[in-house]
Amino acid sequence: MIRNERAMRRAKPHELMDPAVPVITAHVSQAELTKWLPIPFDSIDDPLQAPEPSLGALAQLEAGGYVVLTYGKESEQLIVEFPVNTRNRTALLAQFFHEVPMPVSRVLWHQKGTRLPHRTVDRATVAKGGKHKSVQPVKRSALRAQAPAKRK
Repeated sequence: MIRNERAMRRAKPHELMDPAVPVITAHVSQAELTKWLPIPFDSIDDPLQAPEPSLGALAQLEAGGYVVLTYGKESEQLIVEFPVNTRNRTALLAQFFHEVPMPVSRVLWHQKGTRLPHRTVDRATVAKGGKHKSVQPVKRSALRAQAPAKRK
């Protein structure tokens, strides 16, 4: 099955009546933001709404859940918020990462009690035709520094 990259849609503000709470904060460049979240964002310049000039959007995932997205232009931090009444935030977060190819390694903070999804293969590597190499555990003795062997 081929997944439509633009399955997430921009929602209208009246579609979400419940307040939202932050679930993750991630470091993302503005180019990555437009690539991974191809929906229109509104500019937020009011210091009472955001602590820095920001971009904001309400999006509905293909699975049906809503997410509030706020991106700080100066800090390059993306804040993803879920409605307060979300029963299983871990499941909704997994759906978000399923639709948004952002690496989990970009997450700086996540809400306590919410688990981040585990990805075994990086989508960027697969898209470039690269092979995923599994990481083998290294023996502790292999980490010790050794003097170079004498050459004749």
